[in-house]
Amino acid sequence: MLNLYRAEWRKVSANFKLTSFLVWIIPIGYFAFHSVMILLSLMSKTMQAGVEYFGSGDWTADSLATWDMLIFFPANLFGRMLPLAFMAVVFAGEYQWRTLKNIAPRTQRWKLILAKMAALVSLVMVSMLLTALIASLGPSIGHRIHGLHYGPVLSFDVIGDYLLDTLRTALIALISLLNLVSYGAIAAILTRSILGGLLVGFGFAVLDATSLGFLLFLSGFLNKPALINLYQLTPTYNLSNLHSWLFSGQAQRFISEGIAPLTTEPTFWVSLLVLAFWIGGLIGLALIIFQRQELTE
Repeated sequence: MLNLYRAEWRKVSANFKLTSFLVWIIPIGYFAFHSVMILLSLMSKTMQAGVEYFGSGDWTADSLATWDMLIFFPANLFGRMLPLAFMAVVFAGEYQWRTLKNIAPRTQRWKLILAKMAALVSLVMVSMLLTALIASLGPSIGHRIHGLHYGPVLSFDVIGDYLLDTLRTALIALISLLNLVSYGAIAAILTRSILGGLLVGFGFAVLDATSLGFLLFLSGFLNKPALINLYQLTPTYNLSNLHSWLFSGQAQRFISEGIAPLTTEPTFWVSLLVLAFWIGGLIGLALIIFQRQELTE
């Protein structure tokens, strides 16, 4: 299994065109933005005065905020599109390029799918870790060049808390990516085409992220406010609820200002169980469909 994972990692990471535009574009974009802002601040007094507004003023907060695109609505509505597109294209590309019929007979199909999923998720996680690093270093360098404070000051306590917070946030992001890779796999396996995989995969992700709006409309239309509690069955809510428990010690009850609160408060373990059900169920479904497919067509 480990050898299969390594083979999938090498194959996927070697596709420079695909990974450059759908995986590495995120840290590259952050790096380019901060580099341009720093250069402009050195050439323009106006931009120099605005350096203090690059970032939140807290490098730990800026670094942790980069993971929001995989966890929270509405950031996850667009932030997950590139990773999902990458996953769907890799899976569907195996069909369009007719490589599966050569690979599948040499190994067990379930191992092949799981190894491919693991390689895709790992690559995106590396990209996100680089992005988080750049998001903290970019504003910090810009502030230091002009003698501006950009805290917190480094210490063992600060670094320890930051690493712990990063670990907890990254684990939630990892769960989100496992959910995405299951969407991408099912979409590609069902459609057997890159375009179909993209459209169906995006449809799954958008439906999940925007389910709150639909439930709000439905609860208002039917005059049954309790229907909003169905939102607690979605991956998006449970990801944010895990984050709330880990960082606030309480459930996420109020979605946002002006929206009716949830009337129940799922625990951390309930949300983890719901997410395990979604991810395990979708991956299991993908394995079953793939196992029964005829790949010689």
